[in-house]
Amino acid sequence: MTLSPNLIVHNAKVITLDPTKPQVSAVATLNGVIVATGDDASILALAGPGTKILNLNGAMVIPGFNDSHNHMLEVGIKLTRISLDDCKSLKEMHDLVAAAAKKTPAGQWIIGEGWNESFLVENRVPTRADIDSATDKHPVLLKRFFNMDTVNSVALRMAGVDANTPDPAGGSIERFPDGTPNGILRAAAKLLVRNLLPAVTQEQCVEGIDKAGQQYLTYGITSIQEPGLYPYEIRGYMAAHREGKLHQRASLMPSWHGFREEENEAELDDRAANLGIWSGLGDDMLRMTALKMAVDGGTTSRTAWMFNPFVGETTVRDFNRLNPADLRRYFKRGHDLGWDIGIHAIGDRAHHESALAFADAVAANPRDHRHNIIHAYFASEPSLDAMAKYQIGAVIQPTFIYFEGDDLFRDVGEELAHQYKPAKTYLKRGIPMIASSDIPSTYHYNPFISLYSLVTRKTHKGTVIAPQEAISRMEALRSYTASPSWLTREEHLKGILMPGMLADMAVLDRDYLTCSDEEILEIKVTTTILGGKVVYQRG
Repeated sequence: MTLSPNLIVHNAKVITLDPTKPQVSAVATLNGVIVATGDDASILALAGPGTKILNLNGAMVIPGFNDSHNHMLEVGIKLTRISLDDCKSLKEMHDLVAAAAKKTPAGQWIIGEGWNESFLVENRVPTRADIDSATDKHPVLLKRFFNMDTVNSVALRMAGVDANTPDPAGGSIERFPDGTPNGILRAAAKLLVRNLLPAVTQEQCVEGIDKAGQQYLTYGITSIQEPGLYPYEIRGYMAAHREGKLHQRASLMPSWHGFREEENEAELDDRAANLGIWSGLGDDMLRMTALKMAVDGGTTSRTAWMFNPFVGETTVRDFNRLNPADLRRYFKRGHDLGWDIGIHAIGDRAHHESALAFADAVAANPRDHRHNIIHAYFASEPSLDAMAKYQIGAVIQPTFIYFEGDDLFRDVGEELAHQYKPAKTYLKRGIPMIASSDIPSTYHYNPFISLYSLVTRKTHKGTVIAPQEAISRMEALRSYTASPSWLTREEHLKGILMPGMLADMAVLDRDYLTCSDEEILEIKVTTTILGGKVVYQRG
């Protein structure tokens, strides 16, 4: 007995990324999988009485986006807090805290997330002096988009942080000229206050995954990889899946050495060795992938591990999140246990040392692996050689070009800024190159911002960063759809629209390949299909 397709989409411009059929007009799916692609006549002939048929009136269809570095759970939690992503001034920040204080019982935490000093008219980092007058009855913690917090005086008192408190290893308590803490906590110093926050419950995890996932569908995001999870967060994903509240295919990366400053070496070694699993366990909706590590911080927070000091500084300060001397030992342990490993490495030295350490681990024990350098800002020639020879991936975030690119000149100078996120170089050298958002460590998860940045290399202010590293529109699309499946060992399963692959698609309101560069930013998703089912339609 021949089964008819559950769904047929036709009268479309379908970009398949299948080299044997790069463009078709129709796709048929059955039980969540693509069973046929081709012209309208041949595909419509497969329809049966129960087949749902979507006439797309010439619209473009692409594979569903796969955001391979996306903290979806954190995004969902963030939706319940003060959003500072669009905050344009310190007064606005103060007023948002004051408004929250009016409806928050005294003594409870007020938490905001997402501020970026380059978006503020004052163009500086907020201190406690900017927010203290908003409330003296609540501890306040305002997270920067990455690796820095501003807290109020109430929070500092609760944490016991005063003029006599020394900087913790790998962190900095910023101070006023008189030596008193000014409320800015960098890198590991964040934990002095963050460790006081109430624990997130499983119910809150599920709610966050549900809320964030529904928003992601409106942008055609059908898969994500979430890096650096605690065990309780992994349980949150399992609960969301069980309760039908997981809206994306999710690949989970357990937290490992360096990523969470508060975790110790013994428990992390035990996590990798004694879970009884390695990369790849799971199904097509929820699976375990790589271990997530981190070696340094970031450039705009001036906590990255660099060969040379940041502009205006005279020494390379140590904000590393692990002892670099341990890199080879950690990589060898994870690699030999069968895990893939992704490591946050932003500074030029962090990237260089991580690539060479990976190469040593693979050379000593050759096997199929998907090790990767996350962020991959600045690549030295030896690191490029190692990445190409041993197929070490580069997981980049083009959104950082758009939202943070202008700050590079301030922090690392013009010469290094124009070597930033060398996408074209990675591709030319045969290095797996994967694009992602790293939300909420950036302003937005909209994939079209990433595609625009890869193609134009422009910031939101119009500055062009490393124009020689621009890539084609098809290369950009592949990096956000098909290429991420390499990271999670799912090349056989998703990312290309061809028979046998999962039926995950996004329908666009205009032609991505022919619209103007600036129009890429305006593209909207009209329909999202996950496993052959329409899961979002734009109203």
